[in-house]
Amino acid sequence: MSSPDKKTSALLVIDVQNGNTSEAWQRDAVIGTIRTLIDRAKAADVPVIWVQHEAGPFKPGSDAWQIVEAVRPPEGETVIGKQYLDAFVETPLRKALDERGVGHVVICGAATDACIRATTARAQIEGYDTTLVSDGHTSDEGPWPLPLPDGREVPIGGEQMVAYTNFFVADTEYPGITTEVVPAAEVAF
Repeated sequence: MSSPDKKTSALLVIDVQNGNTSEAWQRDAVIGTIRTLIDRAKAADVPVIWVQHEAGPFKPGSDAWQIVEAVRPPEGETVIGKQYLDAFVETPLRKALDERGVGHVVICGAATDACIRATTARAQIEGYDTTLVSDGHTSDEGPWPLPLPDGREVPIGGEQMVAYTNFFVADTEYPGITTEVVPAAEVAF
């Protein structure tokens, strides 16, 4: 397998589904941002790949499984179903990226604390230059109790998850790749 061209980008729209965005932090703003990113990518002839979770409450065909109408792909677009948080696990995502010569992924979607975090980390490990759109991902508004090893719980909400994930990804380095966390207005495809 040849090395991907580091100059070719793709937009990954991860799990923007009814079941995980209905109570999301800044839902409408984030979905609007993602819609704008999709339109910009398509205008620049940049491939857009949708990822759709198909496990747990996201049963194919159910309302929870449906991609949010505002960002739903038209017929014939690339949609990759997945069973795990990491969109690379047992899916054709790597193949789809490699077939397009992609070396840079721009990541947006839901949910920050799960599929965004896992897929962003894996993209970096797989050797893709990675851009996380700082205002293009979200998670449940919360707060929800996050258990600590000592039995205590810390209330965490979507705003904290987005802030922490943006910080963590921006601070993560791997040899030979670039990583950035920028607002949608600064995304370069």
